Amino acid sequence: MTKPILYGIFLSPYVRKTCLVLAHKGIDYEHLQLPPRNDDPGFREASPLGKIPAWRDEHGAFSDSSVIIQYLERFYPGPALLPESPHSFARALWFEEYADSNLIPIFGGHLFAEEVLAERVFKRPASQSDIDKALNEEIPVVSAYLESQIKGQQFLVGDSLTLADITVGSVLLLLYHTGRAIDQGVAPELAAYVDRLYRVEPFAGVIRSDVAGLHQLGWESPM
Repeated sequence: MTKPILYGIFLSPYVRKTCLVLAHKGIDYEHLQLPPRNDDPGFREASPLGKIPAWRDEHGAFSDSSVIIQYLERFYPGPALLPESPHSFARALWFEEYADSNLIPIFGGHLFAEEVLAERVFKRPASQSDIDKALNEEIPVVSAYLESQIKGQQFLVGDSLTLADITVGSVLLLLYHTGRAIDQGVAPELAAYVDRLYRVEPFAGVIRSDVAGLHQLGWESPM
């Protein structure tokens, strides 16, 4: 049987989130580093809209990180990333939505894309106003909210790693790739939480891959 295929370049936070889930579940797969809207026939069949990530295995092909993760959770149930408790289940899904809809535009769009990708990938000057907005206005608000949700816990939901930690942690990682960190004066528990998260798998392995990829792009991540 051929390996499943994940389509999508590592620079996408949605691809990174999916890679973390795959690593956590110990799934062996082939990763084709393809950008969005590329013309690869296998990719286009899996992703008619041209969005990444996309997935293909012996059962079929489809796209969207949330869809892929829900599929993997059903097809590879252990270790589980969604809690059994209905309330905890809902909270884990909420943090995924919060990361996708609120954190990615800030950490991915206003900060990482401008500081790291603008000149190297998009071939245009960085928008300093977007970077300043992220650092001075948006990230402090986000940090304060997440600090209130940690409340002395080891994880965002329950007492083990869940989809909440993977989705939130994967986006906050973009801050650290720019050489910054969570402000301990604003969110000390969040800073400690992130430090714990990034030292262990599946984050440690994905971070190593990120650092190597960014080095090839001409950016030296301090992670």
